[in-house]
Amino acid sequence: MPPRKEKPIFQGITIALAGDLGGQWSETNITRWVSLRAGVLSNQMDSSVTHLICSEHEFKKKSPRVRAALKRAKKECKIVTIDWLEDSINKKRRLPEGGYSLDKALKEERAEQRQEVKVAKGLEQAEKAVNTYLYHPYSDGTFFRYEATLTRDDDEHDIHGERYELSLYESNAKPHLYWFVAKFFKRKGDSQPKFYRPSEVPGLFAKEFAQFEAFFQVKTGIPWERRLVAQKPLDEKDRVFFRYTPPVSFCFCFSLALRGEEVG
Repeated sequence: MPPRKEKPIFQGITIALAGDLGGQWSETNITRWVSLRAGVLSNQMDSSVTHLICSEHEFKKKSPRVRAALKRAKKECKIVTIDWLEDSINKKRRLPEGGYSLDKALKEERAEQRQEVKVAKGLEQAEKAVNTYLYHPYSDGTFFRYEATLTRDDDEHDIHGERYELSLYESNAKPHLYWFVAKFFKRKGDSQPKFYRPSEVPGLFAKEFAQFEAFFQVKTGIPWERRLVAQKPLDEKDRVFFRYTPPVSFCFCFSLALRGEEVG
């Protein structure tokens, strides 16, 4: 009995294989099934190959065939899983390769891994401060971010490179909750800051902003609302206060506003 005539769904296609594809997908079987549908299976990874069917393991270790395929443009040689061949045969038509692309699958896997790392890092930070996966620095209507860096240097008191980083965080979820956190670096280059978070749980804006303002004034000697105009602490008492330097862009906009000029 002559072999059953199949639709030529692989006409114009030359396929090469890389790695153990498992189960029934031996080179002999694939050769027969592809040729029945007008395709060609090549033993060589040359310029005639339009599709490299590859195992995930082979792709990740970047075998010579995989490297050769990657050097060519995606339109010239597509790297796909065996599922593409199986599904195309079962559905009796050549399916789009996009959903079976190993290159795309690996990128998505790496993106998921980066996301997992980001979440884990956020959880680690949450134990000390705020989960930055769930919160972001708060910005007001003027686009000012409620982050302030305070620095202190004083040779007489042997203080060098002390720094506080103050942040008022806003939750990504609504209704918004807020959280004030300060990080303290004992010296320049310190990579292990100490955290100060007066509230154990996030709260309403008024409460957390009040703590932000109070902490700022205690450390600088200047009320938050006078931070752009005050040059010295209100009451020094031989104390070495921290110094706040506003963002350059904000100072520029503030100076224009004082002169009654418009920005832009």
